[in-house]
This record gives sequence, C-alpha cells and structure tokens, in this order.
Amino acid sequence: MVLVRAGLVTAVFACALAAAVAHAALPTDPLTQNAVFEAVDLPRAWDITTGSPDVVIAVVDSGVDASHPDLAGAVEEGYDFVDGDTDAADGNGHGTGVAGIAAARANNGIGAAGVCWSCRILPLRVLGPEGFALQTTMADAIDYAVDHGAAVVNVSLYGENHDVRLEDTIVRARRAGVVVVAAAGNEGATTREYPAAFPATISVGAIAEGGGLAGYSNRGRWVKFAVPSCVVTTQIGGGFGAGCGTSGATPLVAGIAALLRARARFATVSQIESALARTARPVAGVRFGLVDAYAALHALGQPAPRFEPTLEGMADVGETLTAYTGIWAGARIKPAYAWQRCRGASCATVGTGSAYRVRSADRGTALQVSVSAPGVPTAVSARTTLVPERVRNETRPSIVGRALVGETLRAGRGSWSGTALSFSPTWIRCRVTSCRGGVEVALGWRYRARPADRGRRLRVVVTATNRLGSVTAVSTPTARIR
Repeated sequence: MVLVRAGLVTAVFACALAAAVAHAALPTDPLTQNAVFEAVDLPRAWDITTGSPDVVIAVVDSGVDASHPDLAGAVEEGYDFVDGDTDAADGNGHGTGVAGIAAARANNGIGAAGVCWSCRILPLRVLGPEGFALQTTMADAIDYAVDHGAAVVNVSLYGENHDVRLEDTIVRARRAGVVVVAAAGNEGATTREYPAAFPATISVGAIAEGGGLAGYSNRGRWVKFAVPSCVVTTQIGGGFGAGCGTSGATPLVAGIAALLRARARFATVSQIESALARTARPVAGVRFGLVDAYAALHALGQPAPRFEPTLEGMADVGETLTAYTGIWAGARIKPAYAWQRCRGASCATVGTGSAYRVRSADRGTALQVSVSAPGVPTAVSARTTLVPERVRNETRPSIVGRALVGETLRAGRGSWSGTALSFSPTWIRCRVTSCRGGVEVALGWRYRARPADRGRRLRVVVTATNRLGSVTAVSTPTARIR
C-alpha cells in the first residue's frame, strides 16, 4: 500500500520581506515568526536549551537539500530508499521544508530559525517522484534511523492503510528510546491515518490562526497534539516559503521533542510524551491539545536513567529474542544484559548481550532479561510465554463409571508434559477378547453406554497436541458392557 504525502509549501518569501520583532529569546533571522514560536512558548524554551548536535532528527520524506544555506552543517549523510543509495537529495521540496522547520540554523542572518536549531538532520528519502511512499519502505527508513542513532523521527506522510510491519517498527523505535512524530493528515476528517494513528506514535494536527483546529486538519482522540500550521521554512534551491498543513505542524512538534531529548538524555519516550500531554493547552478535536514547549521542558525535568526493558521476538527454539532498554542510544549508557531461564520462581542466567537465541534446553521454561549499568537501578523485563516443549504422556488416560448400558462413563485425560497443550478424546468400541483396533463411537469426555455396546468393551483414546506435534495415549479397556 502507499502513503499520500501531505501538502507543505504554499507561498514563497524573499529574505528581505520580514524582520524579527525584538524579543530577548528570539533568534535574529529576518523571517523569524514570533506568533508561531510564542504560540508554543518556544522563546522561553530556548532560554533553557536550543538542542544539541548530538540530537539527530531523522526526516523520513522526499530527501533534503543539504546545500541550502540555512541548513549548512546541519545535514548528515542519509540514505535514499527509493534509489538504493546514499544520495538523499530532495527533488520534490517536501522534505527540505520539513527539515527547515525542525532544525534550520539560527542567528545566521538569513531565512528563519528551526525549532531545534542546534540539532542535526538525517535525511531518509522514501517519497518517490510520483509523490507516494510505500509503507514497507517507511518501515525500513525508521529502522535505519534507530540503528544510526536518531533521537527523533519525523514522518510528515500519511495514509489509511494499517500496516502491521510499520506499526511493529514504530513500537521497536519507542522501545529503543526514539520518538516518532507523524502528521495526522489534511482531510478534515476523523478517519484514522497511519502512521499517526498508531498508539506508539506522537500524532500531530494543525491549528489555524484563530487558535482552533484548522478546518483541513484531521481530528479525533487518535490525534494527540496540535500546533500552528504555517511556518516559514527552507525550499530547494536556497529559497524560503511557508510550510503549511499537518506536514508543517509535525516538524514543529518533532523539534520540540528534540529539545526535550537534548535536555533529558535519559528520559524514555513515555516520559517525553507524558510531559507534552500534561502541559498541553486544550484544543477541541484532539486528545491533549496545543503543545507548550517551555512547560513541557519543566514538567520533564532531567530524570535519572531508568531502564524499561522489553523483549521482541518469538520464544521458540531457534528464534532470536532482542532486548530493548527504553533509553536512547545517544544517552551513552552501556547496559549489561543477563538472560535468565525461569521455572516458576527459580531463574538462572543462561546468556548475555542484547540478543539471545532460544535453545532446546529452554523448552518448558520462560525467559526474561535483567538489565544493569553503573549508577542505574537494575530492571527485569516481563517473562516470555513458555518455550514450547514437546508433548509427552506421563500416565495413561482412565475411564470412571459402571460398564452398564445407560450409564455415563467419564474419561480422565491422564497426565502430560509439554506446553500449550490441547486435548481431543475419542471413545472406541472393541471386542472382548482383543481391544486392538475397534470402532470409533463418540467424541468428548463423557459417553453414555448404548445397547450396541452390550457384550463389548470400551476404551478412550486421548490425543494431546501443541505446535511441536501430537501424541496419543490409550486407556485400559472397561469391563464388558452389560
């Protein structure tokens, strides 16, 4: 399936058209927009932090024009997932506009300032020349961003298809301490758009000049935040224009998330989102409201490192489990992992490292990982489900009841070992002299003896099944039915 890109640039400005209104905390760039910045309380936020070169914002979009003078020195070498090379140049303009809102340089005498003007940009091109992006390509790009140290991922693209792989990728990013921010879309509807509507995403709508939600902005409880929708930004070729729509609102929030990350390196994504949510000013049509950068910085503070370990993968022999700490890689904490095999309350360490390949010896046990580091409290993940163990019959099934026509006989399944077992009982009528073979007469755990059974014997066959196979066990035959 494809994602439709949101419109961005709607007007073009010359650098001499505007000048910044005097304000102690505002950058001096000539196209700086006071009203937009003040709406989200950025001037006071910039008194606390303007970001850090260590904080990288990945722009998953049409690429970025790294030669733009207002992005000079800000753009890392990225990747082009459309053409399969490292030239993530922008032939469309959408990504360049997004990058400028997030992190254009400040106080350089040209253009406008980005929100996190000390941060860097990682351009990841997923938008093809026709203006669409495959969701699988977007998933690859987000994985790439996480693997290459990005702190925030901006996705100003949207579509109605709920792609499971893309959702899994965003969950994985969140577990790795990476904030994913996505545009809610410009359809003026409540229809869920993805990746914004995934619970692990920070979704962004657009606010109009009057302070309410813009008429074109999508809305509903799945849209978490909203911010002003038109911001002066960079255009390919060195110019400047207005980046509008939810595509323009999204990098405003991504930039604010990057400010929070620069100030609080150890914060988990949940802590960052909670700070944004608790301090947002209500806006009808979205869950939390208008972002307040300054209030969010204060609400978040600088939390001490705290591991939130989670596991990804199937607990099955031969499969690989991967552990995540919840702390961004850029925090430079070096966690130690201890993989533990647990039977009941007893656990023993069986491996180290961030990944563990499930072994035959793990069958019938649950696995968990303990994560530790100097100065950080040790934390333990939730346990996996039991690693599947092959079915084995320990004691044979049994039959309880009188061997008389009209009486109800009850089958006992016997005792079994193995994991996630399901059972299927079958009643067999057999000869008095030999109970090998016989005729199947019923299914279930109870059987009412019939006149046709008179003079014969009955037995019950129980089949136990799990993912690894099936085993059958047979009861002792009853006495002859009378």
